[in-house]
Amino acid sequence: MKLNNLIQKFPGTISLTVLLTILVAGLWPFNFLPKNKVEWLPDRDGVRFHGQSIISGSVLDQKRWQTMFQGRAITIEIRVRPEMETTSAPGIVTLFDGRTPEIFAVRQWRSHLVIWSRADEPADRKRSTPYQEIGLRDAFLKDQDVFLAIASDRSGSALYMNGNLVRSYPRRSLLAVDIAGEPRLILGNLPGGESQWTGDIMGLAIYNRVLKPDEVFRDFQFWVQNDTFSIKQQIGLVALYPFYERKGEMIRNVANPDEALTMPETFSPVQRKILLTPWHGIRWNLPLFQDVSVNILGFIPAGFFFAAYLFRKPGRKRLNGYVTITLLGMGLSLLIELIQAWLPTRDSSLADVVCNTAGTVLGIAGYRVWNRKG
Repeated sequence: MKLNNLIQKFPGTISLTVLLTILVAGLWPFNFLPKNKVEWLPDRDGVRFHGQSIISGSVLDQKRWQTMFQGRAITIEIRVRPEMETTSAPGIVTLFDGRTPEIFAVRQWRSHLVIWSRADEPADRKRSTPYQEIGLRDAFLKDQDVFLAIASDRSGSALYMNGNLVRSYPRRSLLAVDIAGEPRLILGNLPGGESQWTGDIMGLAIYNRVLKPDEVFRDFQFWVQNDTFSIKQQIGLVALYPFYERKGEMIRNVANPDEALTMPETFSPVQRKILLTPWHGIRWNLPLFQDVSVNILGFIPAGFFFAAYLFRKPGRKRLNGYVTITLLGMGLSLLIELIQAWLPTRDSSLADVVCNTAGTVLGIAGYRVWNRKG
């Protein structure tokens, strides 16, 4: 049976089938409570992130944080083992206060260390965006342990790998002047839960001062020897997570037992993002173009078959019909994106609404061409 005959006999059924197919594809796998894919390492202290996963918790309340870090001096030490290279720049360690961009985010891009931090000074911003970027090449080699230290104050930042100073950034301070709310520490992801990292974290420490090169090397040796007691004795230690529990959902801060991180069974982002703007975290790469193509192509059938249904009988005004179909496609897309905001495995994006609407318009155009030839 030809397409023209099918449309004439079953216009409503075909349109409804297209509508349901788009809804299922847009909301699949309908999992509002996915498993948090992070677990304790079986043979050593640490945790493993694989898939949609996150660990989070408060480091200090806002007032204490501003008091302890008023000089903007900080040193972060982290011992990790990446499992793979990635081009999505997932978050490994993020400090978040409710504002975007985050206070800072330690990320992996391919095998490189990338650190984004909120920039107070316009001169420090990357391409007029409200963040600055520093980093280190080949810091993350697949399946190899690495000890990284980031020391920063008002005068600049220094990056260490396995106890050795490898790069300095004068006048690049990691910490912003002001914070908006209670700082939250996030591991293995970004606040929105859309950027999961794959690998192991075996230790994390935060100081409210800049460690000297010999102190960083000393801490590197302590970490290799699993000497948590010696690290705990160091001056200025604010947080220390040796990840030695090996069970349960609680990860203790040895430096301050009242403040712990949690590793819940169910994955839930720290910040639920609704209808992200098209320019939010955009990266011009192959996955972006694939996503745009899928969102456009997925709604072409909607425009085509909705037009076929609406114009199944002669006499209807074309312009009004085209506007109605376009608004219907836009409304369907908007509904899907709003629901996706509550699906931790999906992203709610305004860019998807734009692409879906464009696909609907292309579907209408396709119907017009097909109808004239028919």
